[in-house]
Amino acid sequence: LVSLAHKRYERRRLAAMEIEKVVRSYAMTEDYPRVKAILLLLSDDYVRSTNEDARKGGAVALAACAIGLKKANEGRRDVMECRDLILASVVHACQDHSQRVRYYATESLFNVTKVIPSLAVRHFFILFEILRSLYADVDLDVRSGAELLDKKLKEVIVGAINSGSFSADACVPVFARFVYMRNKATKQLTLTWLQEFSEKLVGAPILSFLHLFLGGIFAMIADPN
Repeated sequence: LVSLAHKRYERRRLAAMEIEKVVRSYAMTEDYPRVKAILLLLSDDYVRSTNEDARKGGAVALAACAIGLKKANEGRRDVMECRDLILASVVHACQDHSQRVRYYATESLFNVTKVIPSLAVRHFFILFEILRSLYADVDLDVRSGAELLDKKLKEVIVGAINSGSFSADACVPVFARFVYMRNKATKQLTLTWLQEFSEKLVGAPILSFLHLFLGGIFAMIADPN
């Protein structure tokens, strides 16, 4: 815990790896109350700390916890609660006032999405909202991290739609609203998602999505309010 708030990145990384081992061992014995206690500690004492290095360490450790929970039974309610807590805490870190904390948090969000794609599917709209913010960040490193997150999230969502575990129709209201926003970054991001859907969706999902999306656009034109 001391090393997790160290000034050196390597010390923080090694500390996060140790936490990953602890979480994995508790997951193997299904001792999820202790896992939740660790997550709450990381959220309260690190992600929300006044110490910037502690917030960096907290963000990295949360991604490590996600790796530790990778093979946990998704059907258990306590597993879902632990994973939701990880996502909520990392998303909070992505809105930190420190550019370096946001960078590490963006990297952590990428890792969480990669390790637990079902979590990203379940909370896609929350992730898309935070992605919009990171995509337009003032810091170049954060924007670079957001581009990697964007690529991974597209891969996960397109795969979920094509497999039938997520509906493209649910994206229509969001994309129809964002594509005409004045914010250049948001508009550009939305257009890349539309292009991704048009190129990667197969069969009925793409036909359904295009039909509903065009209908949504026409409705907006007819009633801009």
